[in-house]
Amino acid sequence: MYEPLDFEFNQAAPPGSAHGYLVPEPSDCMRCGLCLNTCPTYQLEAIDAESPRWRIRTLSRLLFDKQTLTDDEQTHLKNCVQCRTCESVCPSKMAYGQLFDSALAQLTTKKPFLAKLGFWLTSHKHWRYLLLPFVELYRRFKLSALMRASGLLAKLGLTEIDSVLTQPTLSPLKSHYPSKTQRIGRVALFTGCLTEHFDRATHLATIKLLTALGYEVVVPFEQRCCGAIHKHNGESEQALVNANIAIFNGLDIDAIIYTATGCGAMLADYPDNAFKYPLYDINDYLVQQNINSLRFAPLPIHAVVHEPCSQRNLTKSQASVYPLLQNIPGLTVSPLADNAICCGAGGSYMLTHPVQSQQLRRLKQQVIKDANAELVISSNFGCILHLQTPQLPLLHPVCLLAQQLLDK
Repeated sequence: MYEPLDFEFNQAAPPGSAHGYLVPEPSDCMRCGLCLNTCPTYQLEAIDAESPRWRIRTLSRLLFDKQTLTDDEQTHLKNCVQCRTCESVCPSKMAYGQLFDSALAQLTTKKPFLAKLGFWLTSHKHWRYLLLPFVELYRRFKLSALMRASGLLAKLGLTEIDSVLTQPTLSPLKSHYPSKTQRIGRVALFTGCLTEHFDRATHLATIKLLTALGYEVVVPFEQRCCGAIHKHNGESEQALVNANIAIFNGLDIDAIIYTATGCGAMLADYPDNAFKYPLYDINDYLVQQNINSLRFAPLPIHAVVHEPCSQRNLTKSQASVYPLLQNIPGLTVSPLADNAICCGAGGSYMLTHPVQSQQLRRLKQQVIKDANAELVISSNFGCILHLQTPQLPLLHPVCLLAQQLLDK
């Protein structure tokens, strides 16, 4: 447990009501230390500049006092993983996420060509499908070692992308999956951008469970990236948001389902009442269904649940994982220790801040090792991609349920 810090702030933030944000005055800070105990970058550095309380003052100076930040101040600010744990635990209830996104939009920096290409590809699905066969060949012929040895990956700034790259799926999901029993409803599946190509197993598991329960599943091909990668890197996400709202509102469905909590957090942050259908985390949705009507093969092991920051702090849907997995006979489930501490994935943070991200990953992998469990469960694709190794596989809850499902 860290002792409360007593660092002084010379700049008082203006009252939040005048700006549409809630920014605590320095005198409002209770010095409880809650934000320090759960801030991943403060855990690593233990310096004031890498703490939420220091960053909120920096944000106030930039957004409200219209001051220019030094390069060093910008670096400390952008080191934030955007896990939003500080926002969840702060007694003063600051709107940290809103402030941070607004700051990034103002701190426009010239992005390298490959970063621009990445943003463009996440926004243009047809071009991704044209590029992916080359990625598949790259993986199939194991060219990674050759590229690393040549130094080309490092020169192009692709080392981190290469380290997490898995075999992509080259074909899209079908647009329609009929119910396997008496039809009780119709839902749409949000597939995201990267998850559509690199997390096909979770989407197919979701479809398997929903159709077994009596749901017809539609997957609109025209759907776009949720916009999170753009928003959290200071780029405009509005075109993607508008497209998704129009596409899903044009369907005749009962609900919109997502599987990756990182995407879900962004979808839930769309304007109020943007979707005319309710939005659900797949875990939440399955818990509300008659899932105990399905039969699952016993699995007498102990599993620990990694709770992604997007799930704990934004969608608030982490609790549904535990009763959902209780449908598997013999399985015992418990939360992973230190779930409040980010694993370092942070969406694109693992690529933009590899040093900090890898340090946080090692800390989380050690916690997983200490848990001595036989299986690790997580509901966010980015966290799974970041944490898993050949010796440490992670599974989405629906993948485990679909794996144990009988007769369907």
